[in-house]
Amino acid sequence: MAARELTHAGKDVCVIEASKRVGGRIMTLYGTSAGTPVELGAEFVHGDAPVTTRLLDEARLVTVPVTGKQYRSDHGELSPQGPIWERMESVFRYLKPDRKKDRSFQDFLDEKPGGAGLRRERELARGFVEGFFAADTRLISEKSLAQADPTDGASEARRVVNGYGALIDYMQRDVARKIRFGSPVTRIVLSETDVRVFDRRGEQYRARAVVIAVPLPILQDESFAIDPEIPMLRNSARQLVMGNVTHVSIVVKERFWEKKARALSYVHSPTRPFNVWWTKHPLLTPVITGWSGGPHALELAEGGDVEGSALKEIARAFGMQKTRIEALVESMHRNDWTRDPNFRGAYSYVGVGGSHAPSMLARAFANRIFLAGEATDSGSSGTVEGALATGKRAARKVLQRGLR
Repeated sequence: MAARELTHAGKDVCVIEASKRVGGRIMTLYGTSAGTPVELGAEFVHGDAPVTTRLLDEARLVTVPVTGKQYRSDHGELSPQGPIWERMESVFRYLKPDRKKDRSFQDFLDEKPGGAGLRRERELARGFVEGFFAADTRLISEKSLAQADPTDGASEARRVVNGYGALIDYMQRDVARKIRFGSPVTRIVLSETDVRVFDRRGEQYRARAVVIAVPLPILQDESFAIDPEIPMLRNSARQLVMGNVTHVSIVVKERFWEKKARALSYVHSPTRPFNVWWTKHPLLTPVITGWSGGPHALELAEGGDVEGSALKEIARAFGMQKTRIEALVESMHRNDWTRDPNFRGAYSYVGVGGSHAPSMLARAFANRIFLAGEATDSGSSGTVEGALATGKRAARKVLQRGLR
């Protein structure tokens, strides 16, 4: 996004890409028997998402709203969730945005806000924070959740009918010849007149400014050196936490869930390793996706048999025999984002005491280093919108400073 904006403004750019493809944590699988693209990474357009929406319109890519009913599964029995967002809001309204001393969401839950009458709502809220934010409730900041509506963007969502990959294909057209693939950066050297960037292949690039757009762990652990070091950049990054997700899409021979419930979109199982399952309703496609966020996601990945666990959990969620589920499966698809050295996780969230960290990362450093990426967005972290908006922001700051 940053390269595209700068190119349109007439600037010379070079994209130094660590991996062998573009798109980052967008990865769309085409050509399965599903009859529709299968997303291995980002899938939803959350809320209004103005930057994403403008790009989708420009690219003539159609979106479809997520509709349908939400259910909860307990021991194979599906029960309607009713007004699910209102139920969670009955818990979230106890969050305190003006706390002097921040604390974790788990500490908040341990006080049992709302008393015994909201026990199931707290359970639902906990599963939502683990799943939607990919968070460990012991680490995520109460203050960060309180300062914005936690369900904003989740209650209204859309999908790109042709897959998010189609948007990446459209965006890269203007910059395709300017991308250097398979070139992880090892060092950035800053001077008063320019910036030099060195990659693992021994190549050196010189420019007036650099936009750093890497996943959070790469910023945190000094995977690449910055000379001279910028303590504020590293310290701010370390106040955020990279979330973990285990995400499995299953292509089946028939939409078995239609026999269980009408217009089913989500099945919540907040106490189980896979805390939510979803279909592509209103699209009638034979794909169901299992999602695990937070500590459960790591446990599943480290257990070594994610697909087997997914089949066991979907059978439990729908009250079916595992052998019956296995007979219905045509294919299973996932990408291990946590173990991929270029990503090391799914997306970021704010740790205790770090509510100002994203805005700190949004600053210009030494007037020549600019950051982009979902972790640097205060309003839409963890989303495609956050990634795109910050790429546009970084490009705008470069242009405002008159750098070439």
